[in-house]
Amino acid sequence: MSAVARLPSLYMPPKRPVMSPSIAKKTRKSLTFKVKLDVIHKHERRETNSIASHHGLTPSTLYHFQFRRLY
Repeated sequence: MSAVARLPSLYMPPKRPVMSPSIAKKTRKSLTFKVKLDVIHKHERRETNSIASHHGLTPSTLYHFQFRRLY
């Protein structure tokens, strides 16, 4: 038996189709300096529940923003 005969057959699925131009890609939001200062001040005043909803941001965005601020 040859070495080629012992290898399992590899099935490769077809490549994924290219995204159609009708599907828009999400863009990243950049926070303005004013919004960043407001987030910092509200966090220092322990108003953590209202920060995300007030600025229309997700809690994970604020978590990462505050985490980076610590260093």
